[in-house]
Amino acid sequence: MNILNSGRFSVGSVVAGMLKKLIGEFALMAQKAYVMESMAYLTVGMLNQPELPDCSVEAAMVKVFSSESAWQCVSEVLQILGGLGYMKDYPYEHLLRDARILFIFQGTNEILRMFIALMGLQHAGHILTTRIHELNCWLEDSGLFGPNRGPGADGQPWSGPPQPRGECQQTRGERVLLWPHRGESAASVWKKTVVEEQLVLKRVANVLINLYGRVAVLSRASRSIRIGLRNHDHEILLANMFCTEAYVQNLFSLSQLDKYAPENLDEQIKKVSREILEKRTYICAHPLERAS
Repeated sequence: MNILNSGRFSVGSVVAGMLKKLIGEFALMAQKAYVMESMAYLTVGMLNQPELPDCSVEAAMVKVFSSESAWQCVSEVLQILGGLGYMKDYPYEHLLRDARILFIFQGTNEILRMFIALMGLQHAGHILTTRIHELNCWLEDSGLFGPNRGPGADGQPWSGPPQPRGECQQTRGERVLLWPHRGESAASVWKKTVVEEQLVLKRVANVLINLYGRVAVLSRASRSIRIGLRNHDHEILLANMFCTEAYVQNLFSLSQLDKYAPENLDEQIKKVSREILEKRTYICAHPLERAS
């Protein structure tokens, strides 16, 4: 695991160095390189402190963000150069091939996203379980969750036998989480089948990666200001650009976690995929085909 962690976080520093050669005056590549460097330095700082817990999640986040940002930036360079970007006289076509393999080696990005999300949910679950237990005790002691009080697991009033006040049960916590208007989104997180919800896990992972990136750039920019590094005002610009962009992306990803939100297209995506797999081909008719 330590070997994998070292390989994954090093993708950030290696790719950041590669992009520095392509930057010129392009803000996108400067921003991506700054975020990659910041995430890589923050992660290696944790890896160098043996007393800290395992940093495999952080290393995986660096790898996913860096590999996808590298592909985006190198692709942009080829777009700017046009046909020259494909010529072997220039290094860009080589860099494009090198960037593409980053999605695959050291663990594919799809698998790493599932790992990031599941580990994050596991950690949150441990914390929330304790909080729910405390909340249940308070609700029962205050009489808010006595007989015929509060919603049942199906959203209907609780009609079970009277419960002794002060007795905390898991079902009570589930009823708190399954409060109206939060039922499906809460259940989708807590059901054991969440491991099969790859679209949900992808969104959770993207949110976590953006949050870690924001922590990294804000820490680095703050330090640069504090110690008076040259060009720290430029770092503030880059950090502000990324944090604003990541904030908007996270809002959209979080809105998609609600099963009934208009932004959530999971059911349509699954239906299209099932129909294509059943036919084993693209099933739309040719636009010039005549109806029989």
